[in-house]
Amino acid sequence: MQKRLGCLFFYLLYFRAAAVTMTFMAKRSLTKRIIRHPITVKVAAFVGSLLAWSLLHLLFFTCRRHIFGFDTLDAILTENNGKVLGSTWHRSIFFSVYFHRNRKGAIMSSRSRDGEIITAILHRFGYHTPRGSSGRKKGGHLGLKAFVDYVNQGNPGGLAVDAPLGPPHVSKRGIVLAAAKTGAPLLPQVWYARPNVRFKSWDGTIIPKPFSEIVMIIDHEPIHVPENASKEVIEQYRKLMDERMLHLTYQVDNWFDLRDTYPDPRDIPVPSPIPPPSLVS
Repeated sequence: MQKRLGCLFFYLLYFRAAAVTMTFMAKRSLTKRIIRHPITVKVAAFVGSLLAWSLLHLLFFTCRRHIFGFDTLDAILTENNGKVLGSTWHRSIFFSVYFHRNRKGAIMSSRSRDGEIITAILHRFGYHTPRGSSGRKKGGHLGLKAFVDYVNQGNPGGLAVDAPLGPPHVSKRGIVLAAAKTGAPLLPQVWYARPNVRFKSWDGTIIPKPFSEIVMIIDHEPIHVPENASKEVIEQYRKLMDERMLHLTYQVDNWFDLRDTYPDPRDIPVPSPIPPPSLVS
């Protein structure tokens, strides 16, 4: 009798545990469905983009900005009827998006659910957003085609060239391909801020602290990629772009320590080989 009661108790305990587990899994599944529901994603994108727009405007309003080479950008936009491709590192995305806002520029964004929020933020800042990710399986070729078509209509465009997942400060060839397909000049640009906060991420994303100083260099001369360039030529220009961007990165990263000697950061001597940029402040 005691043995039967023991077995009955064991089975009751087992079924109770199973019921609790199934209830937990059902709730978890329901939570996932709610989070992934298109309406939830749209609400999150609306609220998140409004919050990001407000916070970035407030932050950069407090910052003192030193921009070198803006006359080059204006001249190239005029000479090319609005067509220019800006290249920067992923670490620089926040101020770059803010600085070039409301120019009707194009920035590619991810086709993922997270990309919905990023796309909404970019729209708030006045950008056109072809959707695509790195690699053909993720729709990257479709996003690049839409990006090229939009630039060919006489609009500027830009990419964080080492996105989406690095390695840091090593570009993908997407923007060089776009330059070859559009005839738009490629214009590297990099900035740094002090004091700042650096994300503990693959790229060391930079966030200026309130009331910080920002220095930005827009390259003095654009890169012109030949039309219908071969893969080998595309690779040569990709390496040239990386070299120019690393050159600018060294200058902005060291300007705050050297500005008494070099008021214009473009005059700072750059060693060869160029040291890799730091991922921390």
